[in-house]
Amino acid sequence: MTTLAHAPQTYDPRGYDPFSQAVMNDPLPFYERLRSEAPALYLPQYDTWVFSRFQDILDVLTVGDNAFIATDTTLPTPEILSRHNHGEARQLPLDPLPIGAMLGSPHFEVLRNAHIRPLRPRAVRALADFVRELCERRLDELLPQKRFDLTQDYGGHVSASVVCRLHGMPVARADEVLDLVNSLSRTDPEAGGTDVPTIIANCVGILGEYVAQRRRAGADGAVPLIDGLIGLGYYGRPLTDAEIATQLTCTFIGGVETVPKIAAHGLMELRNAPAQLAEVRADLAANVPVAVEEMIRFCAPAQWFARTAHKDVEVAGARIRKGQRVIALFGSAARDPAEFDDPDSFVWNRPIARVLSFGTGQHYCIGIHLARLELRILVETFLRRVARYSFAMDRAVRLPSSFQWGWNELPVIVDEEARA
Repeated sequence: MTTLAHAPQTYDPRGYDPFSQAVMNDPLPFYERLRSEAPALYLPQYDTWVFSRFQDILDVLTVGDNAFIATDTTLPTPEILSRHNHGEARQLPLDPLPIGAMLGSPHFEVLRNAHIRPLRPRAVRALADFVRELCERRLDELLPQKRFDLTQDYGGHVSASVVCRLHGMPVARADEVLDLVNSLSRTDPEAGGTDVPTIIANCVGILGEYVAQRRRAGADGAVPLIDGLIGLGYYGRPLTDAEIATQLTCTFIGGVETVPKIAAHGLMELRNAPAQLAEVRADLAANVPVAVEEMIRFCAPAQWFARTAHKDVEVAGARIRKGQRVIALFGSAARDPAEFDDPDSFVWNRPIARVLSFGTGQHYCIGIHLARLELRILVETFLRRVARYSFAMDRAVRLPSSFQWGWNELPVIVDEEARA
């Protein structure tokens, strides 16, 4: 069971800032106060509305007719939010084409549908043996060491290998890809943060190499994640290699970042609740998929996403004006007592009717089926091969972050006598 500390007595919801050091260190106590005292909070310094309740976030993100579009990016910095739109909402140019996550209908759907085929349920199920083999082989390498980083060495390596395969890259580049994506979360509060634009540019550069390869090979569908975008004719011209690589940064980064943190954290929660762990072990094939759903709710590291209002909207108790931004606190929605009983406790077989960890509405996560498959296989393989384990929490790392707040490093100690 995990319980929350209470927020400081001096805390004032009107002073909430997602980029403050206190919030980035531990946002959960602040979410609790926001839900009860300021569920629709206006931040004048950013001209932005913040929503913290499950149903309110669902309502905001399912408003249709291009009312909310991420034209100021889904993860704006304080500098971006500090530049107010003053009642205007810019229309992004389509040449060059920006990343689809910043576009509304019909462009978002056109771009998503052009490369979603390998991420649909049937295609994902066909990857199961590949993912299982990756997990087995990785544990063959790691278990003799007796201790290793569960987040990076196990889950991170496996997820990065899957991402390499989907993008037509050699699996041998998995650790390079993992290190590049991890650099996005390496925040030094005293040094002022991370050079995100440069890191994204490096991702686009690597992806561009493989887009060019697929174009030279004729884009015959062998790598559908890329080939579908090469063959897209919607805009009356071929997309450039850089435009295609830009679209792929979502699957490239998202496919590496989230799953390892959920898997490692979820295994830690089970280790901390021996009775629950025993229940899950009683039938791994049947119980791990159930436990994974609770891990997704309880352990998902993504804390929020932003949108910009493209028209005046009244929703979730707020009158939002054109040009203002909204921030949906997914991390808070996952702990909303109006949606989940005893939400601050990990309960492996909790009934979960709805979850927002992968988003909702138009911009739900494109890799949702792959993430669930990887999580199930990562967790089941580890529990089948490791009977007893613990964690070196004095060496665990959870970096301050306004967005990806999860266990960046989680060293596990395996009892050699208990290895199956």
